[in-house]
Amino acid sequence: MGTCGITAYAQPAVMMETITVDEVEAAQKTWCEALVAISKAHEEGGLPKSKPLAGEVIDAAYGYQFGPVAFKPTWANGDTTFRDTRAGAVSYFVGDDPAFGDSGFAIGTPGANRSPWVKCDPEIFVIQSFGNNANAMGWVHVEAADGTKSKVDKTFSYVRDDDGALRIVVHHSSTPFTGY
Repeated sequence: MGTCGITAYAQPAVMMETITVDEVEAAQKTWCEALVAISKAHEEGGLPKSKPLAGEVIDAAYGYQFGPVAFKPTWANGDTTFRDTRAGAVSYFVGDDPAFGDSGFAIGTPGANRSPWVKCDPEIFVIQSFGNNANAMGWVHVEAADGTKSKVDKTFSYVRDDDGALRIVVHHSSTPFTGY
């Protein structure tokens, strides 16, 4: 009994929404659409257009507001292999940060004659959902305007934020192993 003879019962707030397969698939598709949009923006307006868009994409898709994200990009190496900060992620997507020395994965194919990405399709091999957390592993297939195609190994882990959006908190990317 309470101090006034009234029994108080707690009404706990409980998060019971499990991340669904459809939500993970939609997040993967949205990531691919953003990659192509950044590439198109770069083709149309260079860094002044693509860098702000990359920042917006990262702010919408990644969980840097929670703290460090475990991000291992495909084309990163050495002391800057891992990108636990927003600045490192933006650099990886569009380059232009001497602290990282990136060429900008999202702006197109590597090399001197870069071609913008025009198509990106996720191919998910496995999805694991554990309440407010989910993991997805598979490939992303990208195609450039010049016809160059590439396949990248991807692992993403998601958490749901307070607004209900999925946020990437782990992103591992690598080139597929082709044998010895």
